[in-house]
Amino acid sequence: MHAQITTVTIRKATSEDVEAMCVLSDQINAQHHAHAPHIFVKHNQRELDRLFWQASFQAAHTCALLACQDEKVIGFITVSWHENMTIPFLYCRRICRIGTIVVSDQHQQKGVGRMLMDAATAWGRAHQAVEVRLEVFDFNQNAMSFYRAQGYGVQSHIMSKALD
Repeated sequence: MHAQITTVTIRKATSEDVEAMCVLSDQINAQHHAHAPHIFVKHNQRELDRLFWQASFQAAHTCALLACQDEKVIGFITVSWHENMTIPFLYCRRICRIGTIVVSDQHQQKGVGRMLMDAATAWGRAHQAVEVRLEVFDFNQNAMSFYRAQGYGVQSHIMSKALD
């Protein structure tokens, strides 16, 4: 007997997907809280999480893309585009910004993240973006390696200092 072959599909999120997005965000939030508990709360209130993720795909300049296997959400990525219209010394360019990307623990290292990144890039192109940007915390070396493998490089550094 052969194992059933399943495929991963990418689609836009809808309101019915918010709970699945919350579950996946719990996974990435736990990782971030473990490494930066002074920044990331241990657990949010679920209703606030739902509202946050719902907003990630409601506006015309935002989108949440889901990776699904057998109709089960196994990952997602949020994207938005922004244009500089106020800072006179920066060019007015449309930038696609990746907000969050997460793939369920059991589906990592199988190309799902790459599929989500490719879909986000295609979304940015379709919205006339000229560049894709993202922010990654310094502790997340696995993510940095993943992004470098996708062709991303450091453009700037965000530095911080706690105030006593």
